Amino acid sequence: MDNPVGGELWNLWRQLKRLFPTWNLIPSSFYTPGALGYLGVDFITGLRRNPSTIAADRLLKDVDDPTFAGVAALADLNLARQDQLLKFVILTYLTVPISFTALMAEIYGSSLLAFVDANRQTAISLVAIATLSPLGYMMSQWRARQIVSVLELLRIERLQKSSPREAAGDPA
Repeated sequence: MDNPVGGELWNLWRQLKRLFPTWNLIPSSFYTPGALGYLGVDFITGLRRNPSTIAADRLLKDVDDPTFAGVAALADLNLARQDQLLKFVILTYLTVPISFTALMAEIYGSSLLAFVDANRQTAISLVAIATLSPLGYMMSQWRARQIVSVLELLRIERLQKSSPREAAGDPA
């Protein structure tokens, strides 16, 4: 569904989201300035020094304001959808299995423990799936939030660059 009118917008969105891969969230949380900046009161300076933020700034620096606003709107929409999906996944993958297991334990008691003991590998696999699946979605949602935060940071900087007098409250 390529729209020629929104071609530049969608191209920028594709390039931007590639800067924030979900797969490297955990490793990068040990070495990026943003992750290391989660100590103290200032969580913004580290975010600004992240390689992904610097690359996003480079990608969007020459983009006009309406296109930048369009990319930011796509990021906001993406985050809203990520939030919806994460809530569903948490409800489905965590609440339902835990409730079902508690109900079965109440009904079958020691028989359930015997079943789990006899099928330990299957039980461990089911618990791992029920745990790791939501973790993957949570990581994706974290990255979606990070994109929105980076765009907000860049928007603030764009406002400062575009009109220092207006940013200071001087309309003239």
